[in-house]
Amino acid sequence: MSWYLRLVGVVRVSNTADAWETRAVGSRKARTLLALLGAQCDRTVPMSYVVDALWEGTPPREPEANVATLVSRLRGRFGQDTIVGGRRGYQLGESVHVDLHETATHVLKAERLLKDAQPAHGLLIAEKAMRLLDDGPVLTDHRTAPWAEQARDVQKALLRRSRHVAAECSLRTNAPRLAQVLAETLVATDPLDEPAYRMLMRACVLANQPARAVAAYQRLRMTLVSSANRGPDQASRDLICRILRPGVRHATG
Repeated sequence: MSWYLRLVGVVRVSNTADAWETRAVGSRKARTLLALLGAQCDRTVPMSYVVDALWEGTPPREPEANVATLVSRLRGRFGQDTIVGGRRGYQLGESVHVDLHETATHVLKAERLLKDAQPAHGLLIAEKAMRLLDDGPVLTDHRTAPWAEQARDVQKALLRRSRHVAAECSLRTNAPRLAQVLAETLVATDPLDEPAYRMLMRACVLANQPARAVAAYQRLRMTLVSSANRGPDQASRDLICRILRPGVRHATG
């Protein structure tokens, strides 16, 4: 039986027939172990790392035996192939699918579709990834754990990539309004994201708003000067030059 582990937003486990919030899975230690392995997904987590995450520097006398007991309980609840490994370390089995890592596959597929000149299909896949990723922070029950913070960094990076590819796909499918929203979200998240500013400028032009495109460039220039002590790069300067020429609508690709 396959299981789906959701780490974004409210952590929960589900299959086609049942769903549990993490608190229904077992003890807090068992829930932490499941979340830890889910955050690492297809990598074996060494026993020492597991012990440190579960007991934060104050392990019991026989921590490996305690971990083995937790694993046994989780296997009893979800199946023997849910967790694989032994005394050297553990990882989730192939029967468990993790949202954070499935979205990485979606983002990569969207990027490939864009590269293969299939922006409409790429936009659908990128939007699916964004819906999965943009539902709150990862592992809200583990706000201070370093391993959880690493997972949140992965989430942020994937969300940024999915927004980038969705914005570019929107431009190539003549959907400038959506591209504007996505690009504005990107620059709000990272004011130094120059490629996002360029997409915003192109979206404004496609929406017949060249003045807004120029304003976006000026905002980029001032932000870079004040925050990074530099001006826009060559690609941005070339784009604003094309925008200021006649026939601008056809010169922003």
